[in-house]
Amino acid sequence: MQQTARTLPTSEHFELAQIAEGVYAAIGVAGGAAHSNAGVVDLGDDTLIFDTFMLPLAAEDLRAAAEHLTGRPATYVINSHAHSDHWCGNQVFSQATIIATHKTRDIMPEAIDYLKQFKKDPSALEKEIQQDQERLETEPDPRWRTSLEVSIASRHRLLGLLPTLDFRFPNQTFEGKLVFHGTQRMVELLTLSNGHTPSDAYLVLPAEHIMFMGDLGFFGCQPFMAHCNPQVWTAQLEKMEESNIETFVPGHGPLGTKAEVALQRQYIAALEELVAQVIKDDGSIEEVMRGSLPAPFDAWLNDGMARFEANVWSSYERLSGE
Repeated sequence: MQQTARTLPTSEHFELAQIAEGVYAAIGVAGGAAHSNAGVVDLGDDTLIFDTFMLPLAAEDLRAAAEHLTGRPATYVINSHAHSDHWCGNQVFSQATIIATHKTRDIMPEAIDYLKQFKKDPSALEKEIQQDQERLETEPDPRWRTSLEVSIASRHRLLGLLPTLDFRFPNQTFEGKLVFHGTQRMVELLTLSNGHTPSDAYLVLPAEHIMFMGDLGFFGCQPFMAHCNPQVWTAQLEKMEESNIETFVPGHGPLGTKAEVALQRQYIAALEELVAQVIKDDGSIEEVMRGSLPAPFDAWLNDGMARFEANVWSSYERLSGE
């Protein structure tokens, strides 16, 4: 990580944006070791980190940036939900209190089963990389080529870092609402059950009209809808649109406003409508896969995660009762 006295710290894994005095968003760079977004909040007498990225390599830069910006080590680390790309950097924050909801803490061990398997036998990950490389050689769609290139770079990096992974779970859990009272600001950690995942936490800065959404927010890219409850999720997005929040930090994608929140809600509805129409016409899941979403969603990248396919499978199984 590089830094100067006059500029924000920089990293090859994320870009920092100051969104208020003492409040920073760390936006993951495609192909880096972050795989998601994070945040740094100076409470005045304590420092709070919101999510810790996918790999410790990016988390180390986040820790250094936070200490440079606030002048102290992190006191609190929030894990927004159980998906590994948001918390496998926890090991870097060894002195901090790591906080998640009760349910998130319960399901975290299961969420990293695939990483444990990769650590035990990296050949499966090597095979995935090879399959992506072979598809890239013949893929004509530039959007898919970009997604595959991101996937290959990310998986190569994961392969090299597997031996260093040491999974650290939260040591404090909560449910409902948790309020942090600092000398500089007050922030609220809130929960949503059975929306994007069985349990998601999001951080609200009431005075600054800022929200760190975790994966309740995907801006300008395909959201991950496998195993979600779209009705609960979209209802929550509607509440966010009606709130007094002005700046939203999503779990993936750039900073946004209520306009981006509305677009994500519309994506979820469009995906559900696409699948429902094919089912109504007695079509197969393969037909849904050959379909396309309306603009602007048709141009949203998978970000190397094949999210469209995962979303279609999840919606098809749920709506068809299979």
